[in-house]
Amino acid sequence: MAPPVIQSPVPPIIQSPVPPVSPPTTSPATGYPPSGTTFSGENMTAGQITDLQQAVDNGHQPWRLDRVSVAKSFLQGRFGWTDVQTEFGPPTVLFVTNKDGGKLSVHLVQPATQGDNGIWEVASGTWN
Repeated sequence: MAPPVIQSPVPPIIQSPVPPVSPPTTSPATGYPPSGTTFSGENMTAGQITDLQQAVDNGHQPWRLDRVSVAKSFLQGRFGWTDVQTEFGPPTVLFVTNKDGGKLSVHLVQPATQGDNGIWEVASGTWN
């Protein structure tokens, strides 16, 4: 006589919920963030702005009076972009394209003195 077969109950299949799909952090075609993604600017404090404006007034860092130079310096430091094309937009916006096709809008402000003798600061930017 054969020993009795003991059947154990089959454990139920538990389906775990599918995790939500988050939007891509970069565009698959370009490797850049999706259009409309914003990034922060220099975020200088009031004291830093005052000190920088005084330094420029005393002849130091004259490139800070040129918004294109300020934007290019910022983009080189933040993203490593060294070869860019620029196009003026509204008075405080600069459209920038790098050699690999990355495009963004840089928003600049004159946080201290206004006009020809005022320093420029990158306030923020948006990927296009």
